Amino acid sequence: MDSLVVKNKQQKDAVAHSFGEAANQYDEYAKIQHRIANQLIDLCPKQDKKSILDLGCGTGYCLPLLKQKYLNAKIIGGDLSQGMLDYAKGHYPSFKFTICDAEKLPFNDAQFDFIFSNFAVQWCEDFNQVLTEAYRCLKPGGHLLLSTLADGTLKELKQAWANTDQYQHVNDFIDGSQLSVDARNSQFEVEQLLLATEFEYYDSVRELTDSLKRIGAHNITAGRAKSLTSPGTIKKFTQALTDFKIDQGIPARYKVFTCLLRKPI
Repeated sequence: MDSLVVKNKQQKDAVAHSFGEAANQYDEYAKIQHRIANQLIDLCPKQDKKSILDLGCGTGYCLPLLKQKYLNAKIIGGDLSQGMLDYAKGHYPSFKFTICDAEKLPFNDAQFDFIFSNFAVQWCEDFNQVLTEAYRCLKPGGHLLLSTLADGTLKELKQAWANTDQYQHVNDFIDGSQLSVDARNSQFEVEQLLLATEFEYYDSVRELTDSLKRIGAHNITAGRAKSLTSPGTIKKFTQALTDFKIDQGIPARYKVFTCLLRKPI
């Protein structure tokens, strides 16, 4: 096994553990995730769907929303985090669940009519591989609808840290234009591509950073600091981020890429 594969596995294990630890409090703090989830539900295909995968289902928030949309569908919740799946099973016992890596789906070819994914695949190494695996697991005529984070996400937070020290404190994301190119160059037919900027606002720096920690969105970059951040550095960072404050509060910016794709018949 080469070093890249080991690195990717270690990163995925770290992501899975982090979100699993956050499962019990996730829905209380996941405001932007829920807002985008509801927008994504509104974009769901009107065609009837019998077999659905919620890829990166997390706490299971979207499962009943999908069931309301497709009353006769059999829906599976898949997630990389066992902790998230355990939480979802406890709250939505009528659904089936499985451990699921979006870059290596544990399903048969042409198994689903619809794959739905909200704010999950940004943790994957290769977006093209995500598209390839989704294509493989969809039936002809099936749809993939997903939202993911693009470059520019948490821009103010990233800039505040860049003004503070030399370490990387914020995860990198793929540029939205590249995500669009990848979608158009895939085997899918493109039905819709969207790139939007969303904001959440916070009264204080502590409220913003605490909210990110409580949903498990920890820094997994290679350039992160390996030791505790000093009080002086935290003070400098706090001032740098406070400088971005406007009337609504301190902004947390999210660049959201959404695509609705169809596998040709």
